Amino acid sequence: MKKTNILYIQTDQHRPDILGIAGNNRIKTPNLDKLANSGILFDHAFCCTAVCTPSRGAVLSGMWPHRSGMVCNPEMRASFGHRLCEYDVPVTTFADVLNKKGYSVSNSGKWHIGPYHGETGTSAHYGIQGKHFDGYGYPANSKHYLSYLKKHGYKGFETKEAKGGGVYSTGKANSKAIKGTSGTGFFSEHRVKPEHSIPGYLCDDAISYLKKYKKSGNPFLHMINFWGPHVPVNIPPEYLYMYDPKDMKLSENNRNICDNRAAIHEISHRMWGGKNLDEWSQKRIIAAYYGYVSLIDAQLGRVFDYLEKSGLAEHTTIIFTSDHGTTLGAHGSQDKGLNVYDEVYRIPLIIAGPLVKKPGSVVNSFISNLDLTPTFVELAGAKIPESYDGHSLMPYIDGKTKHVIRKEIIGEGFGHQIPYPQRFIRDKRFKYIFNAVDHDEFYDLERDPHEQHNIIESIDPKVLKRYRQKLLDWVKETNDRQGMFLNITKFRNDENFLIT
Repeated sequence: MKKTNILYIQTDQHRPDILGIAGNNRIKTPNLDKLANSGILFDHAFCCTAVCTPSRGAVLSGMWPHRSGMVCNPEMRASFGHRLCEYDVPVTTFADVLNKKGYSVSNSGKWHIGPYHGETGTSAHYGIQGKHFDGYGYPANSKHYLSYLKKHGYKGFETKEAKGGGVYSTGKANSKAIKGTSGTGFFSEHRVKPEHSIPGYLCDDAISYLKKYKKSGNPFLHMINFWGPHVPVNIPPEYLYMYDPKDMKLSENNRNICDNRAAIHEISHRMWGGKNLDEWSQKRIIAAYYGYVSLIDAQLGRVFDYLEKSGLAEHTTIIFTSDHGTTLGAHGSQDKGLNVYDEVYRIPLIIAGPLVKKPGSVVNSFISNLDLTPTFVELAGAKIPESYDGHSLMPYIDGKTKHVIRKEIIGEGFGHQIPYPQRFIRDKRFKYIFNAVDHDEFYDLERDPHEQHNIIESIDPKVLKRYRQKLLDWVKETNDRQGMFLNITKFRNDENFLIT
């Protein structure tokens, strides 16, 4: 039997509810909807941590960030510590395993794993082919993308302020024009053909790799790592204005910031202009975000078309996901990283391809992005390394859609822009959030699905103790040193906290 190829697609900061297949009748994502209808949609998928570098690094290594040592983005080194954006222990990446099995492993687009500079901050260091984008990697000043634009008749990467003014990350926001440099805030016009936009460029690069693999016949794992729909939303006008802001709906918990929350929540509310954004500006941000998602979907359609026309689809498993979600106005916040709410930790996940035994199925079990790493390895027919913390998703691919990997999902937060340790445990009914330096949070998701009412002080103490014990068991099992604060009582205000 011919080995399966793997096409791994990862967007950046993409919420799972902003897909048509998820029941969102405002967003246009026909290609991803079709992919889900021909494959498996996982509707309870979560990232292990909701910041780019540690989340992506966790998928590469297969290890919890607190175990590997990669817990923050490289731009946060001054705040978090010099080495906390690098692996502190030896890791066996999925690329290591697949390369030994004769696979070619390659990447188109964003990397953002490891430090900005030096060998360990490149995909080549891990045996992965692909263009290197220095620094954060946004291609606006990349020689690769600039050369691509020039080839197609453009002078360079140029953006124009959006009609009606921009909405900028300085906290200034209104519906009228705001003077400022285009591209420095949430969105702007990038006046190129959609296929020459940044997502179009990445899909062209991916297709060139697929053509090479078609010719060679070599099995491959190719990644497409988009920079979007993460801001800045620099996209062609037809997508920037595809959605009317007046048709956008603010989340139910849009201004829910004061209900017995930890103090960090007010800080998060002030960052990225969240406190100053009026309703119209928030809707404009959502509309631009929707446009970016639709642009990515349209360009992925070209990749899927090539797979079909080339015959590669007959031997390729496609996995689509994101590194984390985003608040997009929920809890009065923009961006991610300073809270562990579902808007930030839930991610889209679709697996499709000829190996899927029950196309069109929906899986309700809890899935972590840590589960992707052993899945890659098992798809390649290799042995899963003992260092991996996740579990293979092959039972679902094999048609066992009722398979249960875990009854609860656990996530860890280290902060973003501000160091702030958090941990949470969540099942279908309850969610307990541990804030290491402030009071905790507890939500009844059946009655309060948008996490608006912290009932930490009124929940049955026996229930609270049970969830704290489960989280502490995981902390001890995985040697989570930050999480060990769970065993300290001085930050807590109830006599039932002590766990032995």
